[in-house]
This record gives sequence, structure tokens and C-alpha cells, in this order.
Amino acid sequence: MKYTKTNPTIVYEEFYKIAKPVKHFKSLTGKEYDVQSLIGNEMKFLRVTTGKIWSMDLKGVHLAYCELTDFKTVNFKSYLPRTHSPALGLLLYLGLLESNG
Repeated sequence: MKYTKTNPTIVYEEFYKIAKPVKHFKSLTGKEYDVQSLIGNEMKFLRVTTGKIWSMDLKGVHLAYCELTDFKTVNFKSYLPRTHSPALGLLLYLGLLESNG
């Protein structure tokens, strides 16, 4: 699936501002995540299906958003360790990506 950025020039402060109130989001495949906390740039969330807590660096998500042109989860690998799918899910939830079909 191809995606287009809806706000390609968003600065980190704006990105953080719209990510901060998020309490729940889903991955591209429908896995549910409940946000537990946001401390500094680190978002901690629970993967509902496994009960496991994960951490994701929002600066890494923002940098991936700014630099990537192909938003396959594998392309997030160099920006975020082990949270590729949640990162893409968060960007979709925030409306920063739209599907081109």
C-alpha cells in the first residue's frame, strides 16, 4: 500500500503536540495499543493482545516520517528498534499519512 504525507513539513514540536493526547491506536494489521505514558520523548504502550509493554521514541517516529517516502514497516527499522508497526499505526492514527489505494 502506498501512502502520501499530509503534513510533510511538520516540526517535532507540532508532532509531539498532536501525539501527546493519544490514548489508543492500532497497527496497520489491526493490533491494538493502549498508551500507558508519555515521558519526555518516550511513549510507553501496551499491546493489548499480548499484555506486553513497549516503548517507542517519538523523535524516531518523527524523523522516519520526515525522511521516508515509502512507508512499509520494514523501512522504519533504522529509525526505531522493534516498533515499526506501531510507528506506522501512530502516523496513520494522527492523520499524517493517507492511503493512495
